[in-house]
Amino acid sequence: MPPRLQLVIFSLCAIGNVLAGAATDTKPIGPSPAGAATDPKPAMRVLRDQCVGCHKPGKAKGGLLLTTAEKMMKGGDNGVPVKPGKAADSLLYQSVLADADPHMPPKKNLTAAEITALKTWIDSGAVWDAKVFDEAPAPKQVKLAAMPANYQPVLALVLSPDEKRLAIARANAVVIVDLTKPERPVLGKLEGQTELVSALAWSRDGKWLVSGGFQRLFVWDASTLKQVRVLNESLIGSITTAVFDASGSAVFAADGETGGAGFIRKFDLATGKLITTWKAHEDNVLALRLSPKGDRLLSGGADKLAKLWDSANNKLVSFYEGHTSHVLSVAFNKDATQIATAGADREVKLWNTTSGEQETSLGDKKNAFTALAWSPDGKTLVVLTGKGGGSLYTDFVRHTGGERSEGAKERKLTSITETPTSVVITGDSKTVFAGAFDGKIYVWDGATGKSGGEVKM
Repeated sequence: MPPRLQLVIFSLCAIGNVLAGAATDTKPIGPSPAGAATDPKPAMRVLRDQCVGCHKPGKAKGGLLLTTAEKMMKGGDNGVPVKPGKAADSLLYQSVLADADPHMPPKKNLTAAEITALKTWIDSGAVWDAKVFDEAPAPKQVKLAAMPANYQPVLALVLSPDEKRLAIARANAVVIVDLTKPERPVLGKLEGQTELVSALAWSRDGKWLVSGGFQRLFVWDASTLKQVRVLNESLIGSITTAVFDASGSAVFAADGETGGAGFIRKFDLATGKLITTWKAHEDNVLALRLSPKGDRLLSGGADKLAKLWDSANNKLVSFYEGHTSHVLSVAFNKDATQIATAGADREVKLWNTTSGEQETSLGDKKNAFTALAWSPDGKTLVVLTGKGGGSLYTDFVRHTGGERSEGAKERKLTSITETPTSVVITGDSKTVFAGAFDGKIYVWDGATGKSGGEVKM
């Protein structure tokens, strides 16, 4: 597993089981006894939170899938787990009892209420309500272990809109660096989180900064560097990525349980209230970007997909399927006619947002790509690999049918010995900054690709 993926899993710090995708209808699996309770939601939530983690595509223990009614009733190595109308004769119910052998779920007991919910559901005909699988689970109280003092990774970078300052998520603080001076002095440090800062966003008007941690977002006044408020409503895991809307009045943030479905949430900045939540990916959301006009939101996920959303109504506009592993980073070009996606499958792909077709594939397929960024003028795409290498691409050549050839002019960056996690490029494409696991910020000259040293902190 690439180091970036290991960090994603580590920094999520979530516990519990996972969600999975399912069909969207509500249907009876068997007959419902007259007068029996038929609300399937309590039982479906037990399946979602306690069972699906071990019985989903890619991890079907005992050959059993519990992500749809059809898959459940197909059964596994031990047969069909549910006999509608007969809980006492159903393997699913029998296996969750305290004295069951084998016992499910492993290493824990369901509560009496959860066991009753399953029994009632099966006795009532096992009506399947797939909509429950799209709900975000309720937050759980989690006690985080103390972070080692020598663990100082940089997980996110963001330039101020005027490009005069660079915000750096380093360990559990945000460092603000002045880029107007050759020595790039530190202007200040935003402190208040005890956990890793896993996401950063700067509003387009330059007024606000948001830093993401575990089950909370910190809002900072970018001029005074003072904390304004904390957003934490309904958050269930680490904030993997965040971005402001075009107005700067709301922020989109992604979170989810480790290995579970990825949710995007929209918060009102003035009130701190949660505006909306939607299930965006079948696995964690690892990247978010807003289009230059602000009308589209682009997400990349561990489910191997990139998705384009209408930022006003959260409706899916299109999706981009072609990566064979996690999509770790995404970016828009200047006019949002193209998007770039970087994956753990050692591919960088360029897509046409109108046709949805893949136009170009970049890279030598030797290393996983951990980060990419498109310059604001749309002329330069910088990509970094998990081995510390990187390239600047310009003069893109469009191909049809995903044809692989020289898709752009490439200028190599001087390699570093660490795994980069994040990257930004200035609007004139003259300077590239990258954060890495060792807590350093590396700098390159965009014109030559040569190393420009490090940002001192």
